[in-house]
Amino acid sequence: MNTPASYKNYASIGRRLLSYLLAFSFVTTLAAFLYILMSDYQRGMSSYDKNLRQIQTSYQQSISYSLWNFDARQIESQLNGILNFPGVMYVYIENRGNVLHSAGDVYSQSDQSYSFALDYQSAGQPYHLGNLHLNINYTGLYDELKHKTVNILLTQFVKTFSVSIFVLFIVHQVITRRLSKMAEWASQFNLSKLDHPLVLNDAQHQRDELSMVADAINRMRETLQQDVDERERSRMQLESTKEQLSMAINNAAIGFCRYLPDDDTFECNNHFANQLASTELELESMKHPMDRLMDMISGPHGVEQRERINKLLQGRIARIHDEFCLYNFRKEECYFDITLQIIRYDENRPQQILICVVDRTKEQIARRHAQELTISLENKVTQRTEELYNEQLRTKATVQKLEYELDQLNTNERQQQQKKINHLLLNQLEHLAEHIRQPDMMPGIQVFLQYLRITTHDERTSINLTHCIEEWLNQTPALQNIKVNPQLPFSLIIEENPLLIRFLLDYLILKEPLLSQCSQLDLQLRLVNNMVMTTIDFHLDSPLNPAINETLNDAKNGRLSQPDSEFYDLCDHIISLRFDGKLERLLTEPDTLRLEFSLDMARL
Repeated sequence: MNTPASYKNYASIGRRLLSYLLAFSFVTTLAAFLYILMSDYQRGMSSYDKNLRQIQTSYQQSISYSLWNFDARQIESQLNGILNFPGVMYVYIENRGNVLHSAGDVYSQSDQSYSFALDYQSAGQPYHLGNLHLNINYTGLYDELKHKTVNILLTQFVKTFSVSIFVLFIVHQVITRRLSKMAEWASQFNLSKLDHPLVLNDAQHQRDELSMVADAINRMRETLQQDVDERERSRMQLESTKEQLSMAINNAAIGFCRYLPDDDTFECNNHFANQLASTELELESMKHPMDRLMDMISGPHGVEQRERINKLLQGRIARIHDEFCLYNFRKEECYFDITLQIIRYDENRPQQILICVVDRTKEQIARRHAQELTISLENKVTQRTEELYNEQLRTKATVQKLEYELDQLNTNERQQQQKKINHLLLNQLEHLAEHIRQPDMMPGIQVFLQYLRITTHDERTSINLTHCIEEWLNQTPALQNIKVNPQLPFSLIIEENPLLIRFLLDYLILKEPLLSQCSQLDLQLRLVNNMVMTTIDFHLDSPLNPAINETLNDAKNGRLSQPDSEFYDLCDHIISLRFDGKLERLLTEPDTLRLEFSLDMARL
């Protein structure tokens, strides 16, 4: 079989398969060989260790007995018996650096030394008679491993080489030879030789995947032959209708042009020339007309459209239809619907390209004017909508401001009326306090007197709640012996009477009945959802006993009942009505009492 010169640089599949097979066989053989060699070595070493244990078990007592009885002949016989074990080259009995008895070659190479004590017990008294030393040599084991290594490697090499030669022969007969025939047929294949099928000379009962490939190639050849015949018939039909089409196009308002890439020329009608502000003679005699036409393309998609035309000229796409913006030869901006269609190929390259042009300039100008009017109208509508929206926002803000002012007026009116009532109550309570003679009623009256004095002259000012609490903590002597852990923000500005804040802190913290049992006080101030949350944790010295705990806790919700004092209800009333907040007192742990109240920022 003649092999083309271009195939000589290709590597043979058989040789590559043989190299892969040899490499894989070498790796697997080496791994198996190393495993077997290591197993035999470990097995031999284990056998040597077993022999040493057997020597110690079998000869230790007998040699000790012979030494005790000074039986030299028996000792010599026993030492010679030890030499019969594999690997034992020299054995001797030593006591205090003196060799008492020995057997074997003292000058032989020793790979390992092993010894054990020789003791004898007489009348319940143990006696140390010496040590038995053995010199072990592994030469026999190493020779056996070398012999096995040579046998394994030689056997594996012969087997691997034989299998590889056989596989190479099979690959050549079944695959390589047939692939070479297919390559030779493919190298001679062209459209003029579609009547020559690919024949591999395979027997029907030996058909395989390569036979299926050959059948598929033959079916492709038959399909190509049918396509070539159909193409030839289409060409004849196209030639018969070309003249009629040219006449129809010339009578229509369509610009028609045929571009010949081999000659780089245009063949156009009068409509095509007029649409480009030129003449038929000028276009047909123009050098590189397609480049001139592509240079005339402009617009936002000009680069992309020129790239698509280049692909069509290369035969990568068959048809282009798009709206193009062009500047004609008079530098006038025009809009065209242009279709470029490849109508003839020469070995997969365009031989003739049909160009059809329809003028859409007037329609595009009208469309642009309509878009401008639409945009102008949309801008006016948007502007008016924004004006109405802004006016609505201003109206809403005005209404909210009026509602807020009305609410402030109502609040001020209620406060003024409450001040009058508080003033009357203050006068009555002061008069009552001067004439009352019951001491147990005075603390409650003093609480209400203090509250009424604050609210009667209620002056709200801008205060820093953080600084106010810190100042109260520093000026309260009752908290000097308690560890106070404040957790306050850097700053919190509110509009409120500072005396009222101090009043709440005095009567909620200092009047707490469990304050005397408190060792640590945690005071936390934070802003949560427009509410100022104040949390006070009293850490008691010891947990409350069950009796007190049962008395303080509410059976329904686990909260503490209110303390029996005159101030708690008043503080709850102040927080709920004046600050629109909530006061809670609960036992979170057996040794931790929590007092928590909230203040609405809208009231501050």
